[in-house]
Amino acid sequence: MYASACGGPYGMEDFIPKVGPGLFLLLLVVTPWIWGLPTAFATAELSTRRPVAGGYYRWACEYLGPFWGYQEGLWNLLLSFLDNALYPVLFARAVSYLVPGMTRLEEWLAAVAFIFLLSYLNYRGIQIAGATAVGLNLFLIAPLIWMVVAAAGQIRFDPFVPLASPGVDLAGRFGTSLALAMWLYSGYYEVSAAAEEIDNPSRNIPLALLILSPLVIASYALPTLAGLAAVGGWEDWVSGQFVSIGRELGGPALGYWLFLGGAASYSVIFLAYLLWWSRLVWAMSAEGQLPAFLQKLDPRYGTPHRVLCLYAVSYAALAALPFEDLLVADIWLTGASNLVLQASLVRSRRMIPEDGRGFRVPGGRVGLWLNVSLPAATWMLVLFFTARDHLLMGAGALLAGPAFYLLSSHVLRRR
Repeated sequence: MYASACGGPYGMEDFIPKVGPGLFLLLLVVTPWIWGLPTAFATAELSTRRPVAGGYYRWACEYLGPFWGYQEGLWNLLLSFLDNALYPVLFARAVSYLVPGMTRLEEWLAAVAFIFLLSYLNYRGIQIAGATAVGLNLFLIAPLIWMVVAAAGQIRFDPFVPLASPGVDLAGRFGTSLALAMWLYSGYYEVSAAAEEIDNPSRNIPLALLILSPLVIASYALPTLAGLAAVGGWEDWVSGQFVSIGRELGGPALGYWLFLGGAASYSVIFLAYLLWWSRLVWAMSAEGQLPAFLQKLDPRYGTPHRVLCLYAVSYAALAALPFEDLLVADIWLTGASNLVLQASLVRSRRMIPEDGRGFRVPGGRVGLWLNVSLPAATWMLVLFFTARDHLLMGAGALLAGPAFYLLSSHVLRRR
């Protein structure tokens, strides 16, 4: 669950010179409270009330009806292609940092190897994938702790100065950076898709979400703060900067460990998301919303092996798409999906009487509506700031849901 919500701060270093260190740190600290935590609260309450395979998709179907259930499922299906295609690309870039002079084809082959190895681990089942994720998490967190401790005794710079980068188109850059911050805190509800495979989900999902939220904030903010305060040079930060910072603070050993930690970060997020999303596709297929051949499970491991093969081939094809365009389209879809999740929560309270058991969003009715309105307002803000450069791709992704719903309804009526 930590892997689905956070893989560490690796790969986001190049956004700091785009907006400025102070503003970027504020985004890292503020965004989880207005975006990530409300999603965690909604997921925790709905998981307590209705732990079912397919999670947020099944909740939307049950509480809001088939149209919104289809939108929730299809938007997340599109997200599963857009979002998870980023991590093999980041992995290939990390390899090229270690092995200079790699050609574009060699980087793509590294990404393909990454995809198929982790898809195989998912094919072996949730126990193998989960144990691998735990091991990778521990491996990628340890060098970050070392770096933060080493930086504590070498503070030389104010990490919040300047607040914003001088001479930068702040409106456009702020929108993209806000989208990045939202993306960093967007994995909370994915775990619900595999709720039936988790022991005692009505207890363990809310508990884990509440424990991991402060850990996620610290995982992003503390290493960034440490690097800015001890090493500085924020104007020249690029993706992979933590490797150079580690070498300066802890020598070659820490530098190489941080490089390997970055590779582990991309691996563990890809592994976790592939686990959740393959179950979503399986659930939609079982409901008749996707081709029936996708619902067949592997007879030996009980996993949706056909879905996993489909994802592996698709990710290999998408590995060359631009990061920033994918990121913004991802957040447009994620925000829409989040609103449907929150609407499912509101509707569930009206449909199911309170029995006094399990987790509930704190604060009564006021807390419930704050939980709904804060992420909605944050999403509208990022739409406003990114629409100028990304309207066509973002709007096209959102409208794909209603368009495919009408098409699938027509096909079902013909049958």
